[in-house]
Amino acid sequence: MKKLISLMLVIFMMTLLFVGCVRDSSNDDDDNAKVSETTLAQNNGGSNGGSNGGSNGGSNNKKAELSRGKITGNVYKNDYMGFQFTKPESWVYSTDEEIASALNLGADFMGEKFKQALENNPSIYDMMVVDTITRTNINVGYENLAKTFSSNITEKQYAEALKQQLASVSGMTVDFPDEFDKVKLGSTEFTRVVCPVTMQGRSMTQVYYLKKVDGYMCFMVVTIQSGYTVSQIEAMFK
Repeated sequence: MKKLISLMLVIFMMTLLFVGCVRDSSNDDDDNAKVSETTLAQNNGGSNGGSNGGSNGGSNNKKAELSRGKITGNVYKNDYMGFQFTKPESWVYSTDEEIASALNLGADFMGEKFKQALENNPSIYDMMVVDTITRTNINVGYENLAKTFSSNITEKQYAEALKQQLASVSGMTVDFPDEFDKVKLGSTEFTRVVCPVTMQGRSMTQVYYLKKVDGYMCFMVVTIQSGYTVSQIEAMFK
């Protein structure tokens, strides 16, 4: 969890300073083509959707295994978690190189299969995307609960632990709600935690989407700095 919090802060600073993820939006088509060809198509990210029929197993009822999502054009598809996200034109997906560099995961993140990388790193990110205009961003990743908590932890307990960790971060004020609700993104129901946040004099909304599956916690962190509402962000998923 502590590593996850530090990664989240790195992401926040990265988007705040317009470093790393943000590139010239005029190059989106070329960049997305490179991502889909060389970075996210590995580790059965695409083939699971065909042979397994997505996260629900399709006609053979075989569940998709943990693997990278796949980016094709503006669409990020995650068969393992059963959803896809379509980015607006002003948004830019990060490449694997940018994710590894920003989060100091090292070169091994690039060469290992995704599941193996998660065994060596308690928390890793699958996808990062940022709006070049508003700096609103979405980050999808996984935490290996056997390395950080316990396989028995619930989504609610995880959210409570997240609350305690964020409360200890200097210079960051997070207004955590007393109750957490549920929301369905694609075919998967997530625990949703909506938090007003103030950091370095900036006010924003952070939304945490949590789903425990196969001993992992899939987390999606959405930082809305301006220009969007939570419902508008969620409408980008199906």
